[in-house]
Amino acid sequence: MRVEYLRRGVPLADYQLTKADHRRQQEAAEIHERVQRQVAKAPPLPEARLKRVLELLGSPPPAWEYQQWRLRLYCGHIVEAARLRTSPRPDEGARNTKTCSQCGLNPSVIVAFEPLGPLADPPPEKRSRQPSRSPRKPPADRRSRAELAAENDALRAELAALRTQT
Repeated sequence: MRVEYLRRGVPLADYQLTKADHRRQQEAAEIHERVQRQVAKAPPLPEARLKRVLELLGSPPPAWEYQQWRLRLYCGHIVEAARLRTSPRPDEGARNTKTCSQCGLNPSVIVAFEPLGPLADPPPEKRSRQPSRSPRKPPADRRSRAELAAENDALRAELAALRTQT
């Protein structure tokens, strides 16, 4: 399965909130408040039932099934978050908000995003079945243009040597 990761705006650039952003934030806050009120009314879950729910949910997917994203939140802070690699956007469905780790705004609507790359490399036996990687790697893995050019030249020379051998 090939996933084409999308972008919305440039999280690191200046961003002016739109009316739609304000409306989405207000809606998210209202929904969050309603859910909190409903949860507060619910009786506590018996331990046995909680265990059963956790069994049904299963363990979370391995790290290599996640895509790393850079997000600009409604509050203006920029954070990184991981989402399943099968989704082309980090803000689909119930995941369109995030609690800001810097100011604590909960929820904070995602107003801009860009893919950074996979959270981890898959094990060798799973690599052939992985969704396509984002064209960008996480900042820690970046190499300079000169390093990439040198590696490219070395690979071309190796390829030329292999061609002359056959």
